Amino acid sequence: MPAEDTAHEHEGVGRELHRALVNDYDTFVNWDARLARELPFFRALFDEVGATSVIDVGAGSARHAIAFANWGMAVDAVDPDDSMLASAEANIARAAERIAKAGGELRLLRGGFGDLAALGLGGADALTCTGNALPHVRGLAGLREALADFSAVLRPGGVLVLHQLNHDRLLATKQRSILPVVREVPEGTRVFMRVIDFPAEGGEYLGMDFATVVRDHAGVWTVASRRSAHTIITTKTLLAELAATGFERIELLGGHDRHALTDVDESVLVVARKS
Repeated sequence: MPAEDTAHEHEGVGRELHRALVNDYDTFVNWDARLARELPFFRALFDEVGATSVIDVGAGSARHAIAFANWGMAVDAVDPDDSMLASAEANIARAAERIAKAGGELRLLRGGFGDLAALGLGGADALTCTGNALPHVRGLAGLREALADFSAVLRPGGVLVLHQLNHDRLLATKQRSILPVVREVPEGTRVFMRVIDFPAEGGEYLGMDFATVVRDHAGVWTVASRRSAHTIITTKTLLAELAATGFERIELLGGHDRHALTDVDESVLVVARKS
């Protein structure tokens, strides 16, 4: 399965559809609730390691990056998708005055996994890769490249934070879908769905279909979808590859309350230090 995204609807593929699907991200995510849940974890962790600079990889619409900059941190937000970068740029512009008052700095950079050192980044106190971005690497070789690049731009003792779906749980349960999210928007009702396809034994990728179903005010439904190949990254693989890359003090957590990972946790949160 190729590790590339494809966007389609019943009428065909188009750049405008891709842009619309990307822009759905901020509608899909309940950012107030998510940041309220996650930011205390990051604040405590950054204080613990004395972090004043952070690289946010797969930054998406830059909501985390903006929050970090509002703490007075120097932040580099990196994402490979032009449409997502446009959304991030708009969000950053709205937050610019508050960031300046806090003494923070926020740069937005176009780049993917393996690009960080080449972008001239380095010496960061912390690096975050959240929102299930990491499985977009291209197989095990891509994971190794990404982790090596993460290590290259972190200072010794710097902290790495990874957050993704719990692939061990998915593989054990063969869960085909994730609960839909329903949002009321000006044009009607949007329903966001994710459907998972599992590979044959030995396969390297999960197939993830992200579908947006819209019901307008006349009751007419339309569907758009985006298919993405996600590299299967189990906790065993993560532990082995992080250790091989020189990371230590690796913690596997089941949530931002820092409880130890269990078999039933939907996500995996990893905290590691660069040696």
